Amino acid sequence: MPLYVRYPRLFALERIKDVSVAVKCGDVSLDGSFRRQVRDGYERQQWLDLMSTLGSISLSSVVDRWACDLNGDGEFRVKDICSSLDDLFLPAMTDATRWVKYITVKVNVFAWRARLDRLPTRGNLVSRGGFLDSFFCLVCGLALEDVHHVLFRCDMAKLIFNRICRWWDLHWVDVSSFEDWDVWFGSIRLPSKLKIMLEGVFYISWWFIWSFRNRSIFDEAPPRRSVLFDDIVSRSFFWCINRCRSSFSWEYWLKNPYLIVL
Repeated sequence: MPLYVRYPRLFALERIKDVSVAVKCGDVSLDGSFRRQVRDGYERQQWLDLMSTLGSISLSSVVDRWACDLNGDGEFRVKDICSSLDDLFLPAMTDATRWVKYITVKVNVFAWRARLDRLPTRGNLVSRGGFLDSFFCLVCGLALEDVHHVLFRCDMAKLIFNRICRWWDLHWVDVSSFEDWDVWFGSIRLPSKLKIMLEGVFYISWWFIWSFRNRSIFDEAPPRRSVLFDDIVSRSFFWCINRCRSSFSWEYWLKNPYLIVL
């Protein structure tokens, strides 16, 4: 900050208010233009602090120039600024952010926000000071509505995941969080590309479960649970087939998705 802001008591003693640092440093004494000597107490403390600050400064006769100290070589790079802003504002994650190329951007972003617990669940709304008529899950009404309950522990979510596992010929185990799901999903043995596609199917299922929850609040007519799994199957086929270089039929997707060759 400017010296006159940092040392207001010393600036009050200075007779030449617009004097430069270079001129002051060139004088025989820094307090030569003061209207009186520095007194003990707060003035003396500011004076000692000023001496310490100016003692580390070496003025040069070269023309001033802008320099960037983010990378250590003084050069400005947009990449360095972006990295610095990312480190400052983006949340730190121990694991790399997942991005499934076979599904849409909005579903990937939704899954990212869900993992960070940034969805407006009733539990989150209450923790932020919101006033609600109930804290319980809108779908089952049996537990506090947080992201893990909605996407994993709710009976409707469990039913959806059981059907997905039967569809993909997998053994499903009850999981209660994203951490549990990561462990279970990591144990699945499928070709890497096909496993990524299956990951996209689960992202889509989370998206549809959350959409069902929101429609239960805002739609005039309640959504139908009976078509939820069918919607997940058909929508995941549409999104995957349009983002995949390999071709496969709707019949094969419906009956044998785990045998698709990508």
